[in-house]
Amino acid sequence: MKKILMKAVMTSISEVMETMFFLPVEIGEEMNLGDSEIDQSKSIMVSELKFTGDVSGHLILIVPENLGVEMAENFMGESYENITQDHLSGTVTEMLNMVCGNALSKTNSKVPFELGIPEMMDISKISDRQVFTLVETTESKMAIAVIMD
Repeated sequence: MKKILMKAVMTSISEVMETMFFLPVEIGEEMNLGDSEIDQSKSIMVSELKFTGDVSGHLILIVPENLGVEMAENFMGESYENITQDHLSGTVTEMLNMVCGNALSKTNSKVPFELGIPEMMDISKISDRQVFTLVETTESKMAIAVIMD
């Protein structure tokens, strides 16, 4: 089921990023967080969303702040000067919510899925060994993980 869900998540990321944020993406490779190209010394935002249903788990999304700004500008139709930290957090959590909802709707589940509320989290709570899939935009890279309970 994890492979099915991961494939649905990757399809959903492409659909959501292109449709709602006007950013084409390419799916990169899987790697441990500690080995990834995500620079944890720079400003990054991390969001988590739990789900329950036929299977339960959660998604974790890591977005560099510069990409979050670009996403917020495109999503909200605002210029950089008008984007606040709340806008950035709201954009990242809403993006994860859209991706998760879209992905879960693509699975053939017998029990309807229920989504939690996406929340921001600290990257220090994530193991360096956690496997993420890199998602590349024209300017930056983000990472997503599907974790099954």
